[in-house]
Amino acid sequence: MNKLVIFITEGKSEENALYALMRSYFRPNPVIFHIYHGDILIKRYRKGSTLSEIENIVQFECQRYGLSRSDILRVIHIADTDGLFIPDSAIKLDARAKHANYKEDAIYTCNPESIKTRNKRRRGNVKALISTRHLQGNIPYSIFYLSRNIEHALYGIEGHVSDSRKTDLAYDFADQFNSDWKQFMNYIENEGITIGDSYKESWQLIQNNTESLHRHSNIIYIFTDDI
Repeated sequence: MNKLVIFITEGKSEENALYALMRSYFRPNPVIFHIYHGDILIKRYRKGSTLSEIENIVQFECQRYGLSRSDILRVIHIADTDGLFIPDSAIKLDARAKHANYKEDAIYTCNPESIKTRNKRRRGNVKALISTRHLQGNIPYSIFYLSRNIEHALYGIEGHVSDSRKTDLAYDFADQFNSDWKQFMNYIENEGITIGDSYKESWQLIQNNTESLHRHSNIIYIFTDDI
């Protein structure tokens, strides 16, 4: 019997860019993307743990499709790093900045304390999720990162990107591979996006210095058993 694979992402761009690839890889098991429309690593911080929110999402999708937890093959969570692991000293004041400006050496912002608080909260949640291997019902769970975000990690584009351009970039990226997940893996390898030789090491290395501002992703490990 086929089982459902649930992807959890912050926005629609990940679904637009990756859905065809993931559907091809996991076939004949169906794939859905649950779009959180925000930063799940901090949005519900005061209302309960992020892990509880993940569990709520799984329960929501089970109810929506009339499934039990035993019908879920895997839950895959993809999150942006947004420089969450950088030291506070790499968060710089720029009084003229209208929004946070991300560079490979630092984040420049008009409100450094806000970014420091955000990063501290997100770090705690991410570290708890990295160590989580199964959700209720023994559903395999794993979290992957795009650093700093999907535009930077997969397309090599830095700086602010408008919503309309995000959509165009995602569809162009999907068209580039035409559901060929092996070609996608080759692209990730050739671009040198992955750091570390394992899923565990990729998470260890992204936490060093300002690496979570650099162009990295460990989503290649979605296609391996090395979790």
